[in-house]
Amino acid sequence: MDPLRYIKALFGLGDVDAFWMAREEILKSPGKHCLENYLCKIIRKHYGAGIPILQDINRFATPHGFYGIFISQRAKVGEGCVIYQQVTIGSNDLQNSRGGAPTIGNNCLIGAGAKIIGNVHVGNNVRIGANAIVVDDVPDNCTVVMNKPRVIVRENEKT
Repeated sequence: MDPLRYIKALFGLGDVDAFWMAREEILKSPGKHCLENYLCKIIRKHYGAGIPILQDINRFATPHGFYGIFISQRAKVGEGCVIYQQVTIGSNDLQNSRGGAPTIGNNCLIGAGAKIIGNVHVGNNVRIGANAIVVDDVPDNCTVVMNKPRVIVRENEKT
């Protein structure tokens, strides 16, 4: 198959399936670096997303498209994952930090707006709630959620 065919489909429709098909063709064909860059540019422009074309990132479901999803070049994403919009799976190379990139296990669900940062390992069958921030390892079969929001009552009106 010609990856350019899928890239053209992406241009017209912003089709997530076309992205995955083009990606598979590019990964099978060494020397397609220019097409890889082109595909990434289309995704960035249409969805505001950064999804690298790497063997370590398995195809994942995106119920709301790729909108705002960012995945580090060094991250790993297992099979059967679901990633919602505005998710960051990012590296952290700051001094005195737990440097590196996340490794996401198989069959994980990552809720909208979640952030997984640094050299953390997320086990298999993990659910990460919306807007959760993960900076520590998560064992298999767990759910990660943030604290309940709190309401701060002011005595007088805002001026």
